[in-house]
Amino acid sequence: MPDFIKYLLLASFAYVYVRLLIPYIGFFARYMFNESTQWDKYIEKPRLVFYGIGLLLMHSSYSSILEYSEPLRGFFFYANCLMFIGGIAMSQITWSKRFKNVFIPKIQEKLKKKNNFSLSATNDQLKEMYRGLVNYDMIITEKTDKDDFIKVFKEDWYTHRSKIHFKLDAPSCREFYELFKVVFPKNSMSVIDFFKRSDTIRREDGKPYKYSTVKDAKSRTPISKKSEELKVIFSRL
Repeated sequence: MPDFIKYLLLASFAYVYVRLLIPYIGFFARYMFNESTQWDKYIEKPRLVFYGIGLLLMHSSYSSILEYSEPLRGFFFYANCLMFIGGIAMSQITWSKRFKNVFIPKIQEKLKKKNNFSLSATNDQLKEMYRGLVNYDMIITEKTDKDDFIKVFKEDWYTHRSKIHFKLDAPSCREFYELFKVVFPKNSMSVIDFFKRSDTIRREDGKPYKYSTVKDAKSRTPISKKSEELKVIFSRL
């Protein structure tokens, strides 16, 4: 039994290493003959990281599996077997289409530095929204004019000094955000981006909204004081 387990583990190592070597030998051969290597660093670097972690798990558990296989000691043996299998999975998942087409783009999107809301609204729609906020006395026009309002939503946050000074309490401003997301679904606007990272949204007293308060406002106050008025404003867009 121990010999069978040992050979099975060694065969697993051989498969994992050979699976990695085959494409990389191709990369190296094309490089040596001045051909395009077709090396995609955005795919291959994460793959090598996953492979490294997977092989580390496999090598770390290999000796322990053999040690606890004779005599068989249940928990330690199976725990290390799971670690070994997990290492194989970590390395082999990198060859799947899902890794290339789903996982890598998602990681790139999360790591990409955001400087704006990537909003799909037109200037006319934002102007109409601004008029609605003014009509219902929800914005301080002396501190936020129409151009400021558009700049905040359309331009990079760090290229201007415009702020939106709302005359809304935290639950009402959170509802404004929620309605905004529904009406303009094509954007990258998260709660933390809107109220904290952008540094463009202000309360009536000129201070930023407290993120912790706004974050929980929806659950604490599902219907805000300005709910009906806000729905009217967004229904006109």
